[in-house]
Amino acid sequence: MSRQTGARGNGNTVARGASFAAAKGAGLIALAVIIGVVLLNVVDDGDTNQGSNGSGSSSETTTTAAGASDTTEATTETTADSVPAKTPAELSVLVLNGGAPQGSAKEMSDNLKLSGYTNQLQAADWAGRQQAGNVVMCKAGLDQEAAALATAVGEGTPVEAFADPAPPGSETADCVVVVGTPG
Repeated sequence: MSRQTGARGNGNTVARGASFAAAKGAGLIALAVIIGVVLLNVVDDGDTNQGSNGSGSSSETTTTAAGASDTTEATTETTADSVPAKTPAELSVLVLNGGAPQGSAKEMSDNLKLSGYTNQLQAADWAGRQQAGNVVMCKAGLDQEAAALATAVGEGTPVEAFADPAPPGSETADCVVVVGTPG
């Protein structure tokens, strides 16, 4: 629908209407671009590493405004698994006899070697130790390795904190398997 020209018939009104419509359209496009940029800045946290800080661990930062005051509290947590778990062949294992029949530690050591735990110290006796059942003890930070080793020792094998004082001969061991009396 076009506007009618006035009594003069000079066509200025039609020309003004077309230029106004073009300017209005350009203004709406500019407004849409500005809203898009603002929304992208609000949604984008600027982390181009997609949850990783480049070292294999991820960091999370939470910022919370406290009520109506200007106080801001920030908390940063870093996951503990920044170092990959050791493979069975990398894990240094010591098998000790803790009250089991003679030769039980050597037998357990041989069975663990078949499961890939080839980095072992010489199996030995833990003099004075009498325990029922087997147990796995690993040094701090080796929780994943301890769980895997306990499974290799036998289903239901408990994992305990590394003994203090340390078991005999375990200075260079990551984990110790103590073989106890059956039952």
